[in-house]
Amino acid sequence: MSNLIKILAIVLGLAFSIGAIALAQEKPTTAVIEAVNLDEDIQAEDLGIDTPRLLPDSPFYFLKNWSRGLQGFFTFNPVGRAELKMKFANEKLMELKKIVQKTSDPEIIKKAVESYQQEVEKIKEQVEKIKEKAKDDPEVDKFLDKFIHQQTLHQKLLQKLENQVPPEVFEKIKTARERHLERFQEVMLKLEDRKEEITEKLDEILEKQEGSKYKNFKNLEVLLELEEKVPEEAKEAIRRAQENALKRLKGDLEKMSPEDQEKFKEYLENISGEKEVQMEILENLKEELEDLPEIRERIIQGRDRVLEKIEERGCPVVEKPAPGFCEEGRIVIKKDEKGCIVSFECLIPAETEIPERPEKTGVCITLWDPVCGKDGKTYSNECFAELAGAEVDYKGVCEISEAKTQSYCQTDADCGCGVNKITGECFYGNKNYVSERQQCPDFCAGLHGKFIIKCIENECQQALR
Repeated sequence: MSNLIKILAIVLGLAFSIGAIALAQEKPTTAVIEAVNLDEDIQAEDLGIDTPRLLPDSPFYFLKNWSRGLQGFFTFNPVGRAELKMKFANEKLMELKKIVQKTSDPEIIKKAVESYQQEVEKIKEQVEKIKEKAKDDPEVDKFLDKFIHQQTLHQKLLQKLENQVPPEVFEKIKTARERHLERFQEVMLKLEDRKEEITEKLDEILEKQEGSKYKNFKNLEVLLELEEKVPEEAKEAIRRAQENALKRLKGDLEKMSPEDQEKFKEYLENISGEKEVQMEILENLKEELEDLPEIRERIIQGRDRVLEKIEERGCPVVEKPAPGFCEEGRIVIKKDEKGCIVSFECLIPAETEIPERPEKTGVCITLWDPVCGKDGKTYSNECFAELAGAEVDYKGVCEISEAKTQSYCQTDADCGCGVNKITGECFYGNKNYVSERQQCPDFCAGLHGKFIIKCIENECQQALR
């Protein structure tokens, strides 16, 4: 009998050990939790304020608002007033954070969200009074640097709070974050409208920001969401900042030990934020790491985990891009009205070569901000049009009729080549390789099964089969 008890004890001990190991594998390591907290659990000192003690749910909170009103009344300098409004917005965000930690009462949380939103609106109103002096007053420039730094931190914390509030408050927080992004870009562009300066400020501020060794991933997420809000004329500046942040992230990963690269996958699982946006970052990062197969494989594994998180929300399974997809362009994720991924598209510049002009030389960054030239050709951006000597007719791709779109570039399912029915030329990507249709299969033989070519808005684009 005693032997039977011993055997049962051993079996139970083994079962317990196996269960503990499995649980440990699912639970993120301390190092990963610390990295996540560094990048999204923003503290009061990060925003240059004291930790709030009197919260909106207190019956004495009116005294705090009364004190804020007095401070505003006795602050006469317009820039000083803008800084004061920003300080109050910081305080109210920290109050919201503490309220979320303290209670799950949706009404109390909603009131704290509304109070924060109102303070953000006041920053915009005050900035209207100083925008005329923005380029001449160094104090305004200092304010803008501080504003950009703090508002990126606001975005990171708001993303974290979305995951912590009850379901009935989620939409309220999400709406507050979307509105904050809009005010963020509006204030920034009121005080600085020069593209080069915007990129430079974003680069410098984000690079200096405290955070984990993976911080550039979170910075990229903020930049991608900011790009969606800014007007067309400012998108190029944000995209340049994205490219620079992507390069910094790639450099960070290259310098990391294999153990830290492995932890990056855990980091991706546990970080808050829009998973679809994170997928877009990982797709573009994957292509940047083409020459580093080991790191690239870890990024692919991390991407697959993020995709699983998206599918857990009830989104349909979507086919992942094949190896080599969009090597010469920028991957963009297309979503449906529910926010689920429906496809991965590759935006490739309309032109691949710029004719040499002795009077006009230079280099253009390959950013997709299309313009239509008066010569009827679509150029990636104004820089490429200028370099080609084409006068810009209007923003966007050149308009063509539906009938012409259908006949211009057709898919050859056997070899993945598009054929221009008007000229008989064969296309792969946007490159014009041969002039006879029958030569197309010979050229594309090695590419069978990977890509097809779609014609979208007069542009040949790679797409998955």
